[in-house]
Amino acid sequence: MKQMKYYLMAAMMLATSAGFTSCGDDDEDNTTNPVEALARDSKTKNTAILLCTFGSTYEESVKTYEAIEKDFKDKYGSVADIYLSFTSRTCVNRVYESTGIDRVEPDYWLEALGKAGYERVAVQSLHVIPGEEYASLMGTDVKKKFMIEKFPHVKVLKSPNLLSDDEDVEKVAQYLYDDYQKELADKKNIVLFMGHGNPDGVYQHANDMYTKVENSLQTKAINKNVFVGTVDYGSMLFCPEDWKSDKMNPRDMADTYIYKKLINYVNGGKFSDYTIYLVPFMSIAGDHAHNDMWGQDEEKVDAVPEADCSWRQKLEKMGFNINTSEESHKDSYKNCTIKGLGDRANIRAIWLQHMTERWNDEDEWTTGEDYQ
Repeated sequence: MKQMKYYLMAAMMLATSAGFTSCGDDDEDNTTNPVEALARDSKTKNTAILLCTFGSTYEESVKTYEAIEKDFKDKYGSVADIYLSFTSRTCVNRVYESTGIDRVEPDYWLEALGKAGYERVAVQSLHVIPGEEYASLMGTDVKKKFMIEKFPHVKVLKSPNLLSDDEDVEKVAQYLYDDYQKELADKKNIVLFMGHGNPDGVYQHANDMYTKVENSLQTKAINKNVFVGTVDYGSMLFCPEDWKSDKMNPRDMADTYIYKKLINYVNGGKFSDYTIYLVPFMSIAGDHAHNDMWGQDEEKVDAVPEADCSWRQKLEKMGFNINTSEESHKDSYKNCTIKGLGDRANIRAIWLQHMTERWNDEDEWTTGEDYQ
């Protein structure tokens, strides 16, 4: 699989194509906010909306962000200026290491919006679960740094992530079931969703959202042939991190792992009789979807369950057939048909609904003074 990465401007005003030059680490005295001038010069309203996403370096993600921005612009473009930021420090750092360009994070954007004179700032999380990135955004960047320490007079609305409650879980599960209902009707098909997850037990409530989605999907699929796993939450990985195929028996593996779920479902049958549909359960189809889910290493690897290779390779090693109708890349990013959650209009609408439900409620607009 040929990878074609495009280093997206992690913070840009989506309503324009304006760019900016970032600060370099070698300038010790450089404290200039790289988006301060952009926010000041772009200000046309007294209210700003900051859309905050995990981030990606893949060109395919541009169309996803544009679709999300269009949803919010269609609804709020007449009353608010709309901006985008990455929240993933890891993603920001990787882009910097590869290009030497800083990607602007939420704290820069928020400071710039405050200095630009916005009276109200609505922050919309585009994260899937209320995990580490979400907590850092709302607790540190928004509440602590922006509201309490720097701009206590600015009114702020904090709009939650995709799966914020059980109602959201049910909606997402229903929409995904509707999308794969035909495939799930055949018991020889299996749909696997890959989420990200958090390794830290502090965010167990966030990781539990994946189990809730899987349970809801299975109540809808008569064959119960749909499963959710993650790349970072230990209990829902493909298999345990300390697994040794040559020394351990799958019967001793917990039922929460993808490998064990598949063995239980096939129940002694031939893996070659089944077809797997691989689907990212992430806001965009980025690095994890292309590499950890769909990747095919150029070097030949022994794709045992515990191997450091993609789900696709492990599943093919087991003998499963892989449906490639939503395969990544196909020689060009323009031919990529893989879909993230943000590529599905009905799921994008949930983020928009979160903000709409709060927009006209004055009690939802709080200031740093409320915490003092």
